[in-house]
Amino acid sequence: MDKFEKSGLSELVYKRAGDEVCLKKVIAAAVAQAPMAAPVAVTHAPHETRSPEGAARKASDTELITAPLVGTFYRAPAPDAPPFVEAGDKVKKGKTLCILEAMKLMNEFQAEFDLEIVSIMVENGRMVEYGAPLFEVRRV
Repeated sequence: MDKFEKSGLSELVYKRAGDEVCLKKVIAAAVAQAPMAAPVAVTHAPHETRSPEGAARKASDTELITAPLVGTFYRAPAPDAPPFVEAGDKVKKGKTLCILEAMKLMNEFQAEFDLEIVSIMVENGRMVEYGAPLFEVRRV
């Protein structure tokens, strides 16, 4: 079950000797239509917004970039590659921030504006839900 939950699969059917087990994940409809290089969602949440991991936002002049779809969060283009961004990085509009894998599609998400990464709120390889906070950023 744990491996299925962490995988990019949306459905798994196992048949043996006349028995059948079917596992399905609920995936937002936006996943199937997500473009390969889409902008991420930016929210202007109150100061005390917390990520699912419980990390509080650090400053009132920051914004949260949230997941526009359900998927697995990747900080780098490959396991042995350096991350796209690190906390403290100044990022230009259009630069890739992360990849969200959904249904075996690797969706690169880019900065919608010039920004500074204040914190990265998700561990690499973690499954995220729609609207989950990914990055805390400051406009520059």
